[in-house]
Amino acid sequence: MNRHRFSLWSITCRLGRPGFAATGAILAAALLASPVQAATLPVAVSIPPQAYLVEAIGGDHVEVQVMVPANAEPVTYEPTPRQMAALSKAELYFSVGVPFEKGWLPRFRASNPDMAVIDTTDRIQRRAMTPHAGHDHGNDHAGHDHEAAPEASARDPHVWLSPPLVRLQAETIRDALIEAAPQQAAAFHRGFRQLAEEINELDGAILDALTDIDPGARRFLVFHPAFGYFGASYGLEQMPIEVEGKEPGPRELAGIIERARELGIRVIFIEPQFAQGAARTIAREIGGEVVTLDPLARDWPAGMRAIATTLAEALHGDAATGATSHDGHQH
Repeated sequence: MNRHRFSLWSITCRLGRPGFAATGAILAAALLASPVQAATLPVAVSIPPQAYLVEAIGGDHVEVQVMVPANAEPVTYEPTPRQMAALSKAELYFSVGVPFEKGWLPRFRASNPDMAVIDTTDRIQRRAMTPHAGHDHGNDHAGHDHEAAPEASARDPHVWLSPPLVRLQAETIRDALIEAAPQQAAAFHRGFRQLAEEINELDGAILDALTDIDPGARRFLVFHPAFGYFGASYGLEQMPIEVEGKEPGPRELAGIIERARELGIRVIFIEPQFAQGAARTIAREIGGEVVTLDPLARDWPAGMRAIATTLAEALHGDAATGATSHDGHQH
């Protein structure tokens, strides 16, 4: 980047007096040898899993600022003054489509007009958000206007929970880093290749963990609909409790409980970033338990393996209790 380069001419001119000629030559040679290698590219991302991808590709050549911490809710989080100060120095911002960005990206651009914003989902066709589990697919609930519901047209941002889609995001990140710091292209290509191998291995491991789950136990109940892409990649189907970003009302809650009983579901998955009241109410009503899945772990591969392992254990358990699909749904 231009801001990190030094002028050999200015250095030799300032140190060019007789007494400093040798010193000037030594310093100039040192700066020519590695002026840019010592500098890092300041980068910002929205959520922790993105930081893993950028650091895996960029290595020591990038410094990543995460705007939404792992324990925060990406819809309502507000950056701290310290984060905004760090953001003012960023040269790249990698967006991923989380709701947090809708309100804050315009402010980020205003505070740092020179920062390039890169949409890491530009190679991905995003899916619609999954309707809540109490949604009656055959008949509308009285008083519930499905045509007007925002959930019908909202796009699912959770693309980092599908390894095949993460591979596409990684390509976008690699290309943007190379454009911003072409002198480090070889390192970025090397980091990408290593990450791609890791993604492929992870994809295979998750597939192995989930492949032998009974067809009738492949639906799972979760508070926030974060696992649509994950489910699509591995033949699972999430059933969200959340209704249009909010906890369900009495009518929706009753519908979810009824549906869970029909399917023999005994586990309700929650995310640590969201409220747990509705999930625990449902668990009590169906005689089930609440289990945590974290979609925002900074160690992305470890987080994905934990999600797969937890789902596999729970869904195998549901199959053992005789859970079956009453509508003949097959994957």
